[in-house]
Amino acid sequence: MSNERSHFEVPKENIRNEKYEKTGGGKTFQRLNHGDHGKKLMDQTTKLKQVELNKKDSKYTSDIFFQVETPKEVSVKSEKLKLEKLGFEIVNYAKENKSIGTAKINKEQLANFEAQLNEYTASNEHVGKTYFSILEDIVSVPTESKIKTDIDFNSDEEISIVINLYNALAAKERLAINNTIIEEIKKYTDNVSQRTFRNGVTSIACVLKAKEIPVIVEEFSTIKEIKQNYTTFVENSFPVQEMPNPLTIKNVHSNSSICIIDSGIRNGTGIFDSLISNQVQKLPLGSVDCHYDHGTFVASRCTFGDNIDSCLGSHSLTPYCKLLDVPVFGIDGTGAIINPDEFHLRSAIEDIVIQFYQSVKVYNLSLGSAIPIQDYEFSELAKLLDHLSKMYKVLFVISSGNINSQLGNFPVDHFTNTDSRIGLPAESLLSLTVGSIAKYKDGNSLAEINEVSPFSRIGPGSDLGIKPELVAHGGNLIAPYTYSPRVSTYGISTDGKNLSVNIGTSFSAPIISQYAQRLFDLYPNSDPNIVKALLCHFSEPRLVYDEITDDLIKFTGFGEPNIENAIAASNHNAAYIYEGLLDQDNYQYISFDIPNSLAVGKESKLKIKITITYDPPVNPDNEAEYSNARISALLTKPTDDGMQPIIISGDDKYQLPWNPVIQFEKTFSRSYLTGSWELRLRLYTRGKVDQKYLQDYAVVIELIDENRKTNIYDDILAQFAAIYKKIQLREAA
Repeated sequence: MSNERSHFEVPKENIRNEKYEKTGGGKTFQRLNHGDHGKKLMDQTTKLKQVELNKKDSKYTSDIFFQVETPKEVSVKSEKLKLEKLGFEIVNYAKENKSIGTAKINKEQLANFEAQLNEYTASNEHVGKTYFSILEDIVSVPTESKIKTDIDFNSDEEISIVINLYNALAAKERLAINNTIIEEIKKYTDNVSQRTFRNGVTSIACVLKAKEIPVIVEEFSTIKEIKQNYTTFVENSFPVQEMPNPLTIKNVHSNSSICIIDSGIRNGTGIFDSLISNQVQKLPLGSVDCHYDHGTFVASRCTFGDNIDSCLGSHSLTPYCKLLDVPVFGIDGTGAIINPDEFHLRSAIEDIVIQFYQSVKVYNLSLGSAIPIQDYEFSELAKLLDHLSKMYKVLFVISSGNINSQLGNFPVDHFTNTDSRIGLPAESLLSLTVGSIAKYKDGNSLAEINEVSPFSRIGPGSDLGIKPELVAHGGNLIAPYTYSPRVSTYGISTDGKNLSVNIGTSFSAPIISQYAQRLFDLYPNSDPNIVKALLCHFSEPRLVYDEITDDLIKFTGFGEPNIENAIAASNHNAAYIYEGLLDQDNYQYISFDIPNSLAVGKESKLKIKITITYDPPVNPDNEAEYSNARISALLTKPTDDGMQPIIISGDDKYQLPWNPVIQFEKTFSRSYLTGSWELRLRLYTRGKVDQKYLQDYAVVIELIDENRKTNIYDDILAQFAAIYKKIQLREAA
């Protein structure tokens, strides 16, 4: 890889910190009769103790979990500090009602709370009313609110579920309670598995009759929720043409590996023989072999790219990298597919990442559930992916999912149907989610070239942020809503003898996985933040159907990456790159320079585009406040009157609080000077984030001449060579 026009590195000397003052405050809620209010709370506390202290897990935990409610016009979140003064720790907030949350209190603090409550109730001054008056109710968490799947509580239907404990429990408590719950479950079934995952979530997977589920929940205060143990699916491809004979597989470009977590890659066909760096089978119970078809097709697109059919003319294929094969879909003795459930996938993925994270950075997940995501809800698999991403500095690339049948009149009713939303686990906050666009069409095609594919699931994400972030070629459909080989993607068949075709976001995700691996190879000392920033920044917008006029970004995100632009500057642009750390006490200013050739009055027209990515810690207990860190950004320009902030809004800016991608751009024609500009960043945190926590981030600052008159890259070298050095990209080994 030539370093001739590689991006510029912002030096440490261009970074400065400036302390800021923190502010805050709140109001007191007024009660008509504090004495009666206190008596009600005392009665509720007595009942709460009677119920919760007699549950089967009470002796194993030092805490009591309960539901707290504030007055209707007041949110629990806004009164969090007052509730903490009472000894309450807020665990999560209800999705449907801002006045309801789950809290816990240490049993040793309970007596102190009761003494304070008694004083509030009995004293003439109602001591502590600032804190107690905000409490409307304190009761046990309703059983029905913990069950997150639709069931008939009187039914004998067997349901595969996952029981999750509160992450807020101490590790020793989780272990003891976990064993107690399993003993109880085994009264009903022997089909039970359990694991405490690296993100602290303890899960028990089992199959119970629907009517048995609430019985278990009512006995244990520390059960946070019951969720469906959903199953993931993959589809077969269709062989259409024999591979050329002879066929040469050229030397692999990079010895790095992308991990393919799928149905397995068929080896021994002569195509993948030298490309599989390792295989670790993680097949479901009862499997006698891998399923192979889908995984082989996905793997071929990961290493050979989108234009595999070019081999028909060249009689050769050039692989980019090697592949770590992790089969998770099996077949039984009759040949029937055994699909992994969510609990199995979590276990398999965690094992693989822990084993290979030092050598494998990109993990392709062309799989998922047909279940569409919901606002402010995250699957347990998505939560684990986010934790593994941050802890082990790896990148998951996930397909957004497919709309398998027409959901209404196409395209408006089809895409506004709730079932068109991305499927689990594509909501993972720190992963890259990939949708599909069409690259081929015929007279009956539903999508034009570079338009979102008819089957591609859309956003927004669970936090209402951009999902999918990126798109790539995944195929097209023809009217009325039908598969056609002529507008599909190409891959390699299971037996290695044929080119196969198929459509789906499963086959767009591998293209992005290869792009990500190329960037990891070029930036070997960087973490996923810079890879995500480069891919999202150097993406080109793609099309949405003319009939759809709003929320276009939820269809194609930032667009389709231009990998060549992500690697090096072109004729009329240049980019500054910086990877840094933010603390919680200081603004951080990143200085960058505009060359004189972009001054007001020149033939050029200055545009600045900035992308910031970061990896916030997440709270698996509190999905309403899932991300625990956010960054705010402000661009300032030099003028004759000093440095002035730049207001950017509307379509030119994407910055959703607590979402880990920020992007904005602005065109300038007057009222600025060349020379040193600044980007100001500030870190905010929430939840139980340590005061000393430092947030990793990456930023791409691109200068563009919209008039295409100026060689910005060479101008920076000529004017600021003493400040900025080209990033030295590593050749792939």
